[in-house]
Amino acid sequence: MPRKKDNEIYTYKLKSGKVKYGFKTYIGKNEENGKSVKVTRQGFSTRKEAEQEKYRLKVAGGTAVANEHQEFQENKTVQNTWKAFHESQKLVVRPSTLLRNNTMYKKIKAEFGNAYINKIDPDHLQNWINELAKNYVEFKPIVNLLHRLIKLALLKGWATDDPFNRVIIPKKGKKSNHDSKDNYYEEDELKAFLNAAKKVSPKIYAFMFTSASLGLRRGETFALKWTDIDFDQKTIYISRTVSTTEDGKKIIGPTKTNDKYRRIDGLPMSDKLVDVLKNYRENFSNAESDFIFCNRSGDYYNTSITNSWLDKIYKENPDLKRITTHGLRHTLASLLFESDQTINPQEVQYMLGHSDVKTTLDIYTTVTKKRKDRLKRSVNSLKI
Repeated sequence: MPRKKDNEIYTYKLKSGKVKYGFKTYIGKNEENGKSVKVTRQGFSTRKEAEQEKYRLKVAGGTAVANEHQEFQENKTVQNTWKAFHESQKLVVRPSTLLRNNTMYKKIKAEFGNAYINKIDPDHLQNWINELAKNYVEFKPIVNLLHRLIKLALLKGWATDDPFNRVIIPKKGKKSNHDSKDNYYEEDELKAFLNAAKKVSPKIYAFMFTSASLGLRRGETFALKWTDIDFDQKTIYISRTVSTTEDGKKIIGPTKTNDKYRRIDGLPMSDKLVDVLKNYRENFSNAESDFIFCNRSGDYYNTSITNSWLDKIYKENPDLKRITTHGLRHTLASLLFESDQTINPQEVQYMLGHSDVKTTLDIYTTVTKKRKDRLKRSVNSLKI
């Protein structure tokens, strides 16, 4: 005989069209005050999950459920803390940072979302961190985000203890198949890459050449307008960047505040870059658009389009070493240090718009080590 359908369990649809389950039911009386206890629960992915939670509450009884609800009201969960943190961040960080935080928080929510922020067990936390380190190359930003939530809870009085004081953060995560330190080209490799891009598309070539010549972030390159270029003075001004909002929409806005020198003084353009952009404007650009690199409608691109552009280049040239568009920034810095030993890190920091000179110094250190290795090989090859 088929089981009777529970009429207290209902379905509803999210904006995305996804179906969820919920229920509203009477649990019993709270023996401590004699009041009836009724509950509503939603967000279940299946009817079975809703049935199991309803059964759990019924077995617990009115008093226990009422106390559980009171504890929830008095204590903040990790999810509650995230909402407060997220609202405060909206006012001070870029949309791309919000999007990145949202992505990382999904991993935190899956493990701790419903946990009380003041009751996170250090052993549980340690096991979770160890699993992250085992499965992710870049696991520390996720761990740091949870720690920031706990620090916010401490500040607001929602927690009195920091469980991070009793855990050990692994020094390294999962070994990467791709060495991020190798995410740049030597000069001959860059030339081969640009020649390959030129054969794929005039637009892709001009974009990659511009990014590589100036060390721009891809959002900065996409935000460039023809009015940003002074061809006579061979100078280009960087004042805008394209980024992505939390819901995946593209927006255009000012660059970081530390980029003021690139915005006011501009960046020097090589003679070759001047020729490349003049040729692109005369023969291939959209004459009706202010943007240098635009789609068919004349609007600026979403930055993710560069992934498919790179795919096209590497698909037709499988022998090329694969790097990211961000790797072109590293490439420029490396080549500048290689070509001129008198150039200092602050000058390269200005060129690339690094907020922290340490980022520039990391590249400088790599180049210096390469110089020492070459010198060592040269000394060893001397026949004296």
